[in-house]
Amino acid sequence: MVFSSRLGLAILVLCAIPNPVWAEAALYSSTLYPTTHARGLNPSEKMHSFIEKAPSISFSGSGYTVPSAYSLRGSAGPVEDQGQCGSCWDFSLTSTLRGTLILSNSDPGRLSFNYLLNCDSRQQACKGGDFSAASFLVSPMGAPSYDSDGPYVGAAGPCQSETVIASAKAYKMLGTNGNNPSFQDIAYVIGVLHKPVTIDVAADTDFENYQSGVYNGCSSQNPRSINHMVVIEGYDCESAKDSSGNCSFNKDGNLNPEVGSWIVRNSWGYQWGDEGYITIKATNRLGLRCNSVATHALFFDL
Repeated sequence: MVFSSRLGLAILVLCAIPNPVWAEAALYSSTLYPTTHARGLNPSEKMHSFIEKAPSISFSGSGYTVPSAYSLRGSAGPVEDQGQCGSCWDFSLTSTLRGTLILSNSDPGRLSFNYLLNCDSRQQACKGGDFSAASFLVSPMGAPSYDSDGPYVGAAGPCQSETVIASAKAYKMLGTNGNNPSFQDIAYVIGVLHKPVTIDVAADTDFENYQSGVYNGCSSQNPRSINHMVVIEGYDCESAKDSSGNCSFNKDGNLNPEVGSWIVRNSWGYQWGDEGYITIKATNRLGLRCNSVATHALFFDL
């Protein structure tokens, strides 16, 4: 049984979330927001071609130890708001670049969200984009400062050539041989390299209505439903840890079903979720990724 939130009041989901396959005890509260939030990831053939050809790396295996939990929340930049423009791809990549620079003690300040939106003609501006826009943030290209090309208004406009103040040396996809990135892959980048990671997720209605707690609705595990890009800034291996206090993974670099969670920064403003964040379970009890979280993942090298 789930108590309804149709009256727009925050409610605590006390019993279980209905699911076509199974149901589990809920750990999070839900609310009905006054407006629908924009997504914007277009998982096209172009994106898949980019991912297949992009440089990749894996940190799975016994040689990559990570602490049992780690969070960059609050130290990798502020929560932003994409508004009603389908520019999540822009916000996730731009925020990941700035967060990477902040954590290397080279904070460039707030970066332009008009740059990728208006200057990468391979994307569809407010109609959506994908991971391939990361190439526009690699030197000698890169992002100008916020407001140097005008304030972000959630609408496409002309591309303006402004001074680059932030760029990366390279980007890398996590995982190898076409495999999804493992929990260990992403945790290593966050907990050891201390970098945020851009990922994709299926942001359906249950995900959108999240307010607080650990989201375990896992209402979509179909990769075809992936429609949103966000930033992973933390993780918790929960019970999967060894005597040294490090994460304990299986041979594939993953955790057992229902074990482990992510701390994710969204781009729907501070009024959404847990002050702009969502803590989400890594998998459901069948071992499927909760809302297809982190089917693909990208980070920047400076």
